[in-house]
Formats: sequence, structure tokens, C-alpha cells
Amino acid sequence: MNLSEIDNELSAANPWWRDPDHWPASDVQLRTAQRSSLNYDPRPLDDLTAGGLYVLRGPRRVGKSTALKRLIARRLEAGAPPRSILHVSVEGRTAQDLVDIVRRANTTWLRGDPGQRLWVIDEITGVKGPWPESVKRLRDSDTHFSADTIILTGSSAAKFEEARKQLAGRRHTERSDRTLFQMGFLDVCRALGIELPEPPAVGLATLGSSETLQDAVEQVRPWLPAMIDAWDRFLRIGGYPQAVELALENPHPGASSGLHDTLWDVIQGDAFHGSGLTPTQTQTILRSITASLGSLFSVQALASAIDVAHATAESRLDALRRGFLTFPVHREQGLAPRPQAQTKWYFTDPRLAQLASEFGAGSPADMTALSEQQVAVALLRRLEEESPGAAIRQDSLLYYRSRTRAEIDFVSPMFPETCVESKFVDRGWGRAFQTIEASGRQMGIVATRSGTRRHVGGWAIPAGMVAYLLGS
Repeated sequence: MNLSEIDNELSAANPWWRDPDHWPASDVQLRTAQRSSLNYDPRPLDDLTAGGLYVLRGPRRVGKSTALKRLIARRLEAGAPPRSILHVSVEGRTAQDLVDIVRRANTTWLRGDPGQRLWVIDEITGVKGPWPESVKRLRDSDTHFSADTIILTGSSAAKFEEARKQLAGRRHTERSDRTLFQMGFLDVCRALGIELPEPPAVGLATLGSSETLQDAVEQVRPWLPAMIDAWDRFLRIGGYPQAVELALENPHPGASSGLHDTLWDVIQGDAFHGSGLTPTQTQTILRSITASLGSLFSVQALASAIDVAHATAESRLDALRRGFLTFPVHREQGLAPRPQAQTKWYFTDPRLAQLASEFGAGSPADMTALSEQQVAVALLRRLEEESPGAAIRQDSLLYYRSRTRAEIDFVSPMFPETCVESKFVDRGWGRAFQTIEASGRQMGIVATRSGTRRHVGGWAIPAGMVAYLLGS
């Protein structure tokens, strides 16, 4: 990029430099949010420490850009000088372009002493080339950039783990990794006006405590019928803000909305961009994952179904994982992942599991499988909160399988004495508790459809209540 191109791009991307009081009225994201019937305002970056380097990641279409614009608006309202805040999208640029943009902004555009300024560098995972090394060099060599508060965002897990290593010691703060997922169960309940009390503060380590669950059940008992109905509704709507907004405007699920086209573009046009996959092959991948939810996934069967090599099928699954669209749950061995064993795959949202059927390819996802998936998502979100990076590493949410092939859906080194099994039925959980007891764990939670019962070795509680206790 030449200097004129950089200047034009920075000027256009930062309208508060020209009109700090009225720019929100013309901003696309803020204007859309203002007109929306959806009351949803995630704030994943409200507790920034000056001088820190933060990463905000997550799937596309979940509101990251809107959250960033709202953050900028709040800082300006609090008195930050307009020329102390810079926002730029670098998707499709090169690593050298990134360096040139930072240097030009430093010398020409930004004002303020080192440490007083905020940089929002959007979609950095779309940069071509070694951007982690470029950020590291800038953080090491540029007086302002090394002292300022930096936010890097991306919709792909690609290179984020490499960036963690490259930027170690240069981030100056704890909790520097943040993830914005789709709306969780509680977010959707609040948006739809479903009244639930604030969840108790329950950590993963104490999730399986008999006393914790006893207290929680008694506290929430008056709301259980509403919670159970809300969970069923959540499994149909999902957590994409657009889907929840459509549910507010039209409560009849299945109405044509165009959301499936949006999600299709995220998969075919983004995650699978340049892969050469036909739409039919993409639909086959989605259908295969949907059909296997809760079961061991055969990569070889997928490779045969879409007529590609085994390694190519693995790379397509990994592309979905990098885009925060799916995630694997590996078999555990000593509470560590055993990647050579068969893996279970889940989508990060119910609407993704419904996508293939919406295009006429395959049957809709089973509600039992969707409930298991969303229990897994609730656990993953909480693991990410307590151990940033867990959603990328995929080493904390695992499944257990005994020598007799008895399985427990979810175990973790972060709650080693507890496990979670999904049984989306109203009765008949005895065998699940037998497996839990045989596994040697002290406590087990069986996520049911509506039943609530204390059992020797654990509790059976509704799946929605599991998500509720996890604060998700």
C-alpha cells in the first residue's frame, strides 16, 4: 500500500476524528443495532488494562464488529480524545501492509502520549503472511505501539496459538485472550423476555458438588418449567443474533429468513474459500456432521462420501474448526486428549446443525443430539472463560470410554472429579450413573430433558439448568 492509500483508508475508517459527536448515526453497525428489536449488548472488552495487547476472536456474524464500535463510542463519551483511537480492518492485506499502516498512523494520524491510545486492528487473521511476527516486531521496536492498548480481532483460530507464543511477555496483562461466541442460553432467554433469576456463582471445580446442586435446584425450582420450555426453544432458534431477532419478530420457527444464506456464505464462501469444494460436497460435510452428533465421527467415511483423500477431509473439518463453526471432543487418556482415537464433532450453534436440511440435504438434527451439543458448547464457553485459549486448544473438553465401551459424554482436567452425561429423556438414567460410578469419579451430572432427581453418585437435572449453572 502506498501512503495515499493508507491515508484514505484510515480517514474513512475513523469518522470520529472528524465528527466525534455524531458519527454513530452514520455508522453501519451502530445504526443497525440501534434499529434492532434485539436487546443484546455483549461487552467482552470492557475491562481493558492500559498498555495491554488483547485478542478478540470468535465466529463471524456474532456481533464482534458492533461490540468494538460500541466500545469506541463509550470511550469517546468518557472523554477520550478522538485522535487517540484508531480502528482499521486489515483483512486481505499483507503483513507488510500491516507494518506500513501502523507506522503511518503513528507518524501522521494518532495523537497522545505513549500508553494513552487505543488501536483496534480488525480481522487480523485475514492478513496474508506472518502477521504474528510483524506484531511482535512492532511491539518490540515502536515506542508508542509497545505502550499503547492494542486489540486484535479475528474470525479464525488460524495462527492465534502461534501468536500467543510470539507475543508472550509483550501483552502486559492477564486475561488478554477473549472470545465472543454466539449468544448463550441465558442471553437468548433475556432477549426473548424469559424471566430467570441470576445464576449462582458456580465454578467448574465445584460444579459437581452435591451441596452446590442441592442449593441451586431449590433456588431455581419455581422457574424450572419456564427453563425447560426455554431450552427447547433455544435448541430451535440458536444463538446467532440475527436468528434471535427474527424469533422476536416472528415466533414461528422455520419461517424463511435468509439466515441460512448468510450462514452458507460463512461456510462455503469463507471457511471453505479456495478449497474447490462444490456446494454438494459442502452439504454432504454438513449432513455428515449433523448425522453423527453425539457419536464417533468417521473421517474416512466422510472422505468417501465427498470423494476426496482422507487428508483433504481432515483439512475441511479443520477449516470449520478454525472458523469457530465446529469443535472436536477427543477421547481422554489420563484426562489428556488422545487424538489418534476417533473424535466426536459438534457445531457451535443449533442453526449450523440445521443448515443442510434447510437446503434440502438430509434430515433436521435430532433434538436429543442438539441438546448434547449445546451442553458441550456451554461447557466449552465456561472452560474458555476460566482458561483462555481452551476453545482453540481443544484439550480441555473430552469424552470418556471404558474398556467395555461404556461412554461418558464430557470429562475435563478442569473438573477431574466430575463428569457430565447428556440423556435428553425424562427417565431411565440408571445405566448412566452406573457408568459414572464405574469410572471412579466422585460425582456425575446427567443432563435430562425435564427430570430433576438426586441419585447415588450424582444428580439428574434438566439440560437447560446445566447451561444456567454454567452461566452460559
